[in-house]
Amino acid sequence: MSARDLTLDLASTDHGHRRHFTVIQANRALVLVRRVVADIIIEYQRMLDLQEIVESASSNGKADCVDRCRNALIETVDKLRQCLDELGDVGVELRDWGLGVVDFPAIAGGREVFLCWQFGEPRVMYWHEISAGDAGRQPLDTLPVAKAVAAS
Repeated sequence: MSARDLTLDLASTDHGHRRHFTVIQANRALVLVRRVVADIIIEYQRMLDLQEIVESASSNGKADCVDRCRNALIETVDKLRQCLDELGDVGVELRDWGLGVVDFPAIAGGREVFLCWQFGEPRVMYWHEISAGDAGRQPLDTLPVAKAVAAS
């Protein structure tokens, strides 16, 4: 199984009903989200590194190394799944494993949008349309309504 397949498998976790955040609620949630995303970034890189080692060891006939690394890979995937479950319990969606981009569902201007945060940013400062992705991030002061409002 490739790292891409593992990532897709991990990303398929469904957490049911979507919670909506205000900007204030999103910033408060960052206390936990920031810690979890830091763990995800580390474990994701570890997963990629282990996958590379497994592929190299397999082609060089090093079965003992392959077995050890596959076991470590399984542990890493389990840690990532736990982290994703934590984010899902909060109600946010991880968009980029390596950069730590997270979307907070919100309602603004009568429609659903995402408040967007990236690991390393001090607070939620951007938003984007559902269809735009994080490439369409815009400053919060351009939201259709001054503040995103809670819908649930």
